[in-house]
Amino acid sequence: MSTIYQEMLDVGEGTRQWSVGARIFHQPHLRALGEHELLLVGHSEVEGRLHVERIGAPFHVVLLGVDGEGVVTGGDKLLTLGPGQMAILPAGGHSGFRSVGMPWRLAWFLINDVAEWQSLAGGPVSVRPLLHAESLYRVVSVLCAEAQLGRSGFAAQTLLLAVDMFRRALACHADEAIAARLQAVFEPVRQSPAQDWRVDSFARAYGTSAAHLHRLCVRHLEATPQQLIIRQRMLRARELLVAGAGNVAAVAEQVGYQEVASFSRRFRRHFDISPGELLQALKQAPAGGG
Repeated sequence: MSTIYQEMLDVGEGTRQWSVGARIFHQPHLRALGEHELLLVGHSEVEGRLHVERIGAPFHVVLLGVDGEGVVTGGDKLLTLGPGQMAILPAGGHSGFRSVGMPWRLAWFLINDVAEWQSLAGGPVSVRPLLHAESLYRVVSVLCAEAQLGRSGFAAQTLLLAVDMFRRALACHADEAIAARLQAVFEPVRQSPAQDWRVDSFARAYGTSAAHLHRLCVRHLEATPQQLIIRQRMLRARELLVAGAGNVAAVAEQVGYQEVASFSRRFRRHFDISPGELLQALKQAPAGGG
């Protein structure tokens, strides 16, 4: 990617920023950042104006919100970045961020657009939850302070901790994304529970083998694909019973069970109550008042 890009920086007098860069002209600079394909790492205490816009930048920008809030933009998209949140602005697009008139404290990483950080590339600007935001902010603060004092050895050790914490934050989100995608793959069962669903069809929908899908489901959802199919059927069965869609036999048939006894055993195992007991409890429940 070309290193020529457009950039607008507007930093007001009330905003203080600290950073350390990988290149010799950065002040201060720390060569060890380049080993991790990091261009700049820093933190900001925004009390006034801060507005940054870039078009076609050859690096990703990751913002870590700690206190207050600001706005992140990506094309026509406008997102709020608040405490305990992480914003990812992928390289190459038109994106930026700005303060909104309130105090805002954040840390940030400028990351080279290379294969090592491929997980940041290609998608739209996004805001995600971030665990331990304050801890990561403090480590970045120490990194900048040690670099400013010229203690490159201490700064390099602090950088290792910052990178490890940052990678774990990204990996945590990656796991959540996989879990959400897996859940979405099995969602059709709930819409058509009586269909003869096969694990192979879900593996094809996910784009992997049945064996790998099994491993992913166990790791990220703590259930096998077959258990997830049953889970969706049971959830749908409970919805139908609560909605008054029929007696136990009728609902069993609607969710793909030919034997009422088998359906009832499965339902009790799942919800610790039989479908008949659930219907009886619903009948006895007092009607809501107006």
